[in-house]
Amino acid sequence: MIKQQTYWIETNHHQLSDKVAQQIKTLLTKSKWVSNKVSHDYLIIVGGDGTYVRYLRKYYEKTTKIVCINTGTVGFYSKFLGMHINSFIKTITNDDNFTHPQLLKININDNLTYNAMNEVVIQSLNTIKMDVQINGNLFENYMGTGILVATRTGSTGQAKSNGGAIIFPNVDAFELVELSPTNHAKHHSFNAPAVLCSSAKIELNHFQSSQRCDLIIDGMRVRHVNSSDKITITKQDAPFSLCFSGDVKSYINKLQQTFIKE
Repeated sequence: MIKQQTYWIETNHHQLSDKVAQQIKTLLTKSKWVSNKVSHDYLIIVGGDGTYVRYLRKYYEKTTKIVCINTGTVGFYSKFLGMHINSFIKTITNDDNFTHPQLLKININDNLTYNAMNEVVIQSLNTIKMDVQINGNLFENYMGTGILVATRTGSTGQAKSNGGAIIFPNVDAFELVELSPTNHAKHHSFNAPAVLCSSAKIELNHFQSSQRCDLIIDGMRVRHVNSSDKITITKQDAPFSLCFSGDVKSYINKLQQTFIKE
């Protein structure tokens, strides 16, 4: 017996997004799919990348298939654009169109654990000092306003705005970016992004700042960072899968549409 497919749709409730959501619902209903908010095989998100990240947090431990339809300005997580969904069911029922995206695993003092889809930032209102270790080796005694660690999908966001590298979908890596590093006669930082292999482990500790220092995950302030904290950041593949165009041509087109073409 063929398993009945279940789904749920979330939108940013803009007019176009709600219109597309209704079109998808009509399409799936005709194909005998069942809408179920509590338990579903597919989560369909209609909006931009911000909408995607907002709804994603409850799926970090699930194996749900997630499909994004872009109706916003930026759509790096989406395979579909607006009303162009003619091959929707055929596409999302093909497992070859899904991939497990990167997540960052953030551990605080071997106790608290968080996940990030785009980036994690440790940032102070003033100068902060910290030791940065990579795979147990001291990378630098950093001084500046903060450190940002981004996934490859997050590399086109805040990381890029702060001089980070754009990491292509076929590169299994993540990156560390210094925020406003200090460079003067008594202290020098690398002042360059560091692209790390997927198995790398970043450790941040020995924090010193005269002002409040925050841990920010995907744009949300999560907690204060204390001087005695040890923060460990590693990369892992998400248990959920994302319907995503990972080929270089499609990715370059998205980069051009977002950052170059008017």
